[in-house]
Amino acid sequence: MMESSRHGERATFQNCLKRLLKITHRDDVSSKTDINVLVDELIALDYSQKFVDEEDANNLIRHICKIIPVYEEQMSVKACQIIHSLTAKQQLSLEQQVLQSTTEFLISAVQRISHWATAEILQTLGAVVYENIDRLSQFHEVLLGSQGVLIPLIKENATSEDILKGAVQCVENLTFRVSSEDYMEDKYAAICFHTLLELLHRVPVANIESGIQCKILICSLRGLQNLLTATKIMPSENLGPLLAGIRAFMFHGLPGAPVSVPESLYPTPLSQYDPSPSSPTKPEPQTNDESSAKSGGPKKYKKKKAKKGAEAARNATAKSSQDKDEDENEETELPKSRAAESVSFRPNWAKISSSESEYSDTEGGQSSRLRSQHAKVRQCALACLHTTIKSINKRVMFGYWSSFIPDSIAAGNSPQVHTLFTVILKDPSPKCRMGALAALTALIDGTKTLMATADDSEQKFTTFVPFSAILASTIRELHRCLLLALVSENIPLTLTQLIKCISTLIGNVPYSRMRPGLLSRVVKQVRNFITYRDPNVRVACLTCLGAVAAIQPPLMEICHIIQPARPSSHTSVSRDIDHLNVDSGISSGNQSNSSPNTENSMIEESKENSSPGVRTPVGAHSGIQTPVYTEGSLNAHAHSVSWLVKLCVRNVLPHTSENGEHTEPLPVRLESLQVLAHLAKGYFPIIRNSLPVLLDLILKCYMDQDQVVRLHTSKLVDDLTQALQREVQSTELTDSSGRLSLQQVTEFWVSLLNGAITNILQTESNCAVKATTCDCVSNIAPQVYASLPVDKKVLCITLILGLTSDEDKIVRSSALRTVGVFVLFPCLKEDVCFVADAANAILTSMEDTCLNVRFKTAWSLANLCDALVMNKIEGDNDFMNDFSDLLLQKLFTTSIKACQDSDKVKSNAVRALGNILRYLPIRSLAKSSFRTSVENGVRALIKNISSGTMKLRWNACYAVSNMFKNTLLNFGGAPWTRDLMITLCGVVKDCKNFKVRINAALALGSPAERSHYGDCRLFAFVWESLVIALETSEDITDFAEFKYRNNLNNQICTSILHLVILLQAIDLDLLHQVFLERSQVIAVHFDRFRTSPQDSSSALTEADLIQAKDHLLTLLSGHMTEGQRSALCLLQQLCRIDENLNEEERVQEKSAFKEIYD
Repeated sequence: MMESSRHGERATFQNCLKRLLKITHRDDVSSKTDINVLVDELIALDYSQKFVDEEDANNLIRHICKIIPVYEEQMSVKACQIIHSLTAKQQLSLEQQVLQSTTEFLISAVQRISHWATAEILQTLGAVVYENIDRLSQFHEVLLGSQGVLIPLIKENATSEDILKGAVQCVENLTFRVSSEDYMEDKYAAICFHTLLELLHRVPVANIESGIQCKILICSLRGLQNLLTATKIMPSENLGPLLAGIRAFMFHGLPGAPVSVPESLYPTPLSQYDPSPSSPTKPEPQTNDESSAKSGGPKKYKKKKAKKGAEAARNATAKSSQDKDEDENEETELPKSRAAESVSFRPNWAKISSSESEYSDTEGGQSSRLRSQHAKVRQCALACLHTTIKSINKRVMFGYWSSFIPDSIAAGNSPQVHTLFTVILKDPSPKCRMGALAALTALIDGTKTLMATADDSEQKFTTFVPFSAILASTIRELHRCLLLALVSENIPLTLTQLIKCISTLIGNVPYSRMRPGLLSRVVKQVRNFITYRDPNVRVACLTCLGAVAAIQPPLMEICHIIQPARPSSHTSVSRDIDHLNVDSGISSGNQSNSSPNTENSMIEESKENSSPGVRTPVGAHSGIQTPVYTEGSLNAHAHSVSWLVKLCVRNVLPHTSENGEHTEPLPVRLESLQVLAHLAKGYFPIIRNSLPVLLDLILKCYMDQDQVVRLHTSKLVDDLTQALQREVQSTELTDSSGRLSLQQVTEFWVSLLNGAITNILQTESNCAVKATTCDCVSNIAPQVYASLPVDKKVLCITLILGLTSDEDKIVRSSALRTVGVFVLFPCLKEDVCFVADAANAILTSMEDTCLNVRFKTAWSLANLCDALVMNKIEGDNDFMNDFSDLLLQKLFTTSIKACQDSDKVKSNAVRALGNILRYLPIRSLAKSSFRTSVENGVRALIKNISSGTMKLRWNACYAVSNMFKNTLLNFGGAPWTRDLMITLCGVVKDCKNFKVRINAALALGSPAERSHYGDCRLFAFVWESLVIALETSEDITDFAEFKYRNNLNNQICTSILHLVILLQAIDLDLLHQVFLERSQVIAVHFDRFRTSPQDSSSALTEADLIQAKDHLLTLLSGHMTEGQRSALCLLQQLCRIDENLNEEERVQEKSAFKEIYD
């Protein structure tokens, strides 16, 4: 029937089109009559079904605009109706020429035709320009200029309501940007922005019919949102007025909503109300009026019976869990009676179905339509707020938090205070609640550094409340209100967004500075939804639990959340997943949405379990890092499998239910694997006894058919094996702390290498899975590798070396990084065959076209050269004799060449170069090819010391200090010695980066003999440069360098002390003048140097002082001039040892710097 109707409409349309195309414009009655008849026939067609071809539509519109004169008002209006039907209803696009002629026709019609037809013409113009802003650049001035067609219609107070609505809709459609296409100029965007912003403040006080007012507001808000999305610019002077308008219309149509729009909002330090909690001994009585306001008024509709029992069960469970938690944490929450009232709070929209709330009205459809329009206004305002938050710097937006978020319980409960939670808790529209939650999520996201100042201490404030306390109060109120919404929300989409918002909050709050209890309450409420029927809600719950498990530093409260409910008397853990009592650790309160168990059994289970494992330790402080290795109660509980591990395992693996074997949807499985990865990374000591369960899970997931599951399994293995590596290598752990033995970790790796990892590395088609698994292999601890069976050792080496030539660049990068890790293993660095194989793989990969592969290869090359140096230091002559000079020459040449590559490659190439120069044995230096390479290598280091990134420069300086430790090199007589010393001296005096200067000073103090510094003039120049460097170390232009200042001073003084030990009498003639001019500077810094703590090297420093003092006494005993003797006396003063200096006088100075490669 519908198809035949469509054919009929198409035939009529094409017939009219053919007849109309034959008509040419003549100013006579007959011609006008024919046109009118045909146009009327076209208008009468049913355009709700698509039956017009794009080519026919363009031909029709082109001809209509040509034969109908603009001054014929009635015919022009009919033409507009046809154009609107074709563009808006049929959704046909216009050719460029047709678009331009149509736009010109409509603009002329607006300018010439009487006001009675303007509204309909504007409606058509809006449909034509929609998504065509990039194709109408020649009309921007006519349409959007201050003297154009649209802007005056909007700004004129005498404009009729329909015309105003049409003009605003046109502007909104013009602001819509088609992605990757040109947009309007900034001046037109600014005109549109100011015009629409002015409307937000003008419309509420204008005498406009409610329906039209809503449509104008919707168009204005959408237009502003389009502009913010398209231009990404927000003038700072417009932010306050924009937020004021948005905030007012967030509550449009809600009871008690503000009727006026303030001129502007201003940033405030979140202080509007007293943030101190009410006294728990004297709770304020709640009046009937307040209780009525909280509950959303009396019931008007009855709920369906099917949902009533489920809601009651969920409320009872949530209420009981929150009440119990408050008994344990009285100091952090409201009194129990008041909290119970808050939890049982149910707004109006939660008591009626969506159909009843939005469209049922005994007085007819007008009120329901108006309510729907009000909801659309609120929805647009919230969407505009979301876009605004995304467009504004987080620090700027942080100042407006008090306008959108309550900062105390008094503010959150007050009916006079409207915030985002007014919408979240009371708005009857689920879309509005979702919009408010999305805006709140954007507001919170990325504010971790801003929230870090919160301080939730128990201090009592009187007249002055610090900002940190206000911020902590705001954080507590965010938790309270979101959990309140979690109790009352029942729409799956909104519930998903709500839990995501809670996850974002958890990821940004500094819980280490908050009193305990917040996370326990969150987990209690979220656990009510972990078996919800909608998988999106379950995924959101797992994301939330993962956010909790990802909190660092580790908190005692989280350990009590993760640990099992009842400590088991048996310490063994079953490897059989099927025998895990999963349900005992999952549901603490479920609802009719849960599956597959019945509601009654869930409730009974919640009574028995009473939120297992989610208890806040009384008296514990969240800010105390978890003593996971010494806490006896935690270790006793950790002998059982955590409820969270059980939940994740149950979600990932197929399990039996009433309907047979059941597998969770893929997003649920992936999120469960991520939660396990977070647990392994941050709270491994709590779950270490679940290792057999996790191993069984990993082996099964590696055989899964879905490659995404295998990828997330690899990421879990990566985090888990890193935790095992830390456990094995940690020196702080004892056997009594419950740590895993080396044998247990070795058995874990043997199980993985028996098939799972081997199959992945050999047969996996997904490159990301293979690369991540390769990273996992690099996490084998050296002790574990040494304990592996020989066949497994050979297997690891064979697989990894083979993958260095894989087709995929990501796999090659991961394999080469693993080679760089393996080459430092004690049992492998002494193996000449493996080192040679690794060197050949590295040399081949240094020619790779991919930069990231070369970067990882250069890192491995530097590690390999580290291994060479370590073998030399340890006196492994057999290795040095067996290692090929030809291969060493190739490594040398490749390192020099890599110093000309990208900065990422060069920073590791100079590391390798410094190590090779330090390693070179005497037999190699006897060859001319090596002597040439030495000079080329030093020239490459000189170049990288003076230019490039700071990381490259300090690595190059450190490489030089490494090179100076090879006394076989002819430093003093080499032609490059002077250039090297002058370059280092320039850097130590003038470089703005103190880490570069520290390593330059280290290099200047590294030569072991006086002859290595060259002649007396060069030696004096080094002296003078170090003394000047002491002076310039006080000139700090970047405050970030301040923390390195003391390290710089100490290193310069250490290098000067080294020069004193090497000093010869002949050097004093040139140094005498330097000492006279700068003696005060040297004395001040050396006094500070002697009194500063030297940590483990303090004994060495005192030994150097004694050696320097003895050396100076030896020089004084010889024949000296008066100037030389004066210089020596000054140096003796510098090298004195303060024997009476107490340890208490050595002020500890913290620094993050370590003299090592980066």
